[in-house]
Amino acid sequence: MKKSVVPILCLGLIALAMCGMYVTAASRAQSADSRDEPTPAVTYSQLDDLQEEPPEDDTLESEVWDIPSQTIQADESGVLVIRERLFIQQCNDVYLNPDEYVGRTVRLEGIYDEFPDEESGETFRYVIRYGPGCCGNDGMAGFEFKYDGEASPRQDDWIEATGTVELAGPVDEEYVILRLSSLKIMDKRGAEFVSN
Repeated sequence: MKKSVVPILCLGLIALAMCGMYVTAASRAQSADSRDEPTPAVTYSQLDDLQEEPPEDDTLESEVWDIPSQTIQADESGVLVIRERLFIQQCNDVYLNPDEYVGRTVRLEGIYDEFPDEESGETFRYVIRYGPGCCGNDGMAGFEFKYDGEASPRQDDWIEATGTVELAGPVDEEYVILRLSSLKIMDKRGAEFVSN
């Protein structure tokens, strides 16, 4: 009897938490235009009224996908430097606008991580930082990279990676990687956890 009660209790708590998040999000959306007024309670029957009908033309699609580029500042040599303060946003900008970055040289610092794929025998290498995710700071931002140089970082070393943005993979499944020209293992670490 006790074994069956615990999973049901856990599921009930999860459902209750999700309902609370939904009502809280709806309350915030309703009061976004009137910050000075107290937020009224929202009932479930009112949630449908809060949802906006999508436009009949394709403006919604263009609003979603025409995301303005987050300008990454170049240093004096023309290398685009992804800095700590806007790390996640600038990494995402490269992924969302690859045509603006392919062939450009990018420099960033972060944690060295690797994933050995037992099936293919290949080791995938990354420069990352941790950020917001589903359960706290369990998300990651950064890039996979290819490097043929001599530096051999260990897992969790702090590295500075400089390389050219490339697209890899089959034509219909291309993804962004960095082809490194320089990889330095750093003594001084930056912020491992970033929020934007």
